[in-house]
Amino acid sequence: MILATATHETVRCGCGEWTGERCEWVGAPSDTVVVEYMPAYLRASHEAAKNHGSYPANGAVRVRVERSCADMLLEDEGEQEWSHIVGPFELKAVRS
Repeated sequence: MILATATHETVRCGCGEWTGERCEWVGAPSDTVVVEYMPAYLRASHEAAKNHGSYPANGAVRVRVERSCADMLLEDEGEQEWSHIVGPFELKAVRS
């Protein structure tokens, strides 16, 4: 699903992509970052191969999220190896 915006000046947080629950945050794109994370179902194969590969061929997902939601993900010990902020830049299509 492509992230829909309420107006050209607002975006919705896409953290529900990894939490499974839709985030209520809507705000300015400047208050967001883009997080790349590896879905749990792909992690075992990457561990076995001893590398994470390169986006997008490795199956990682990039999603635009509000900064505090990104911090929440990155503070989770189980996610630290599998997720990182890749930038505040615009994405042509963001999954949510």
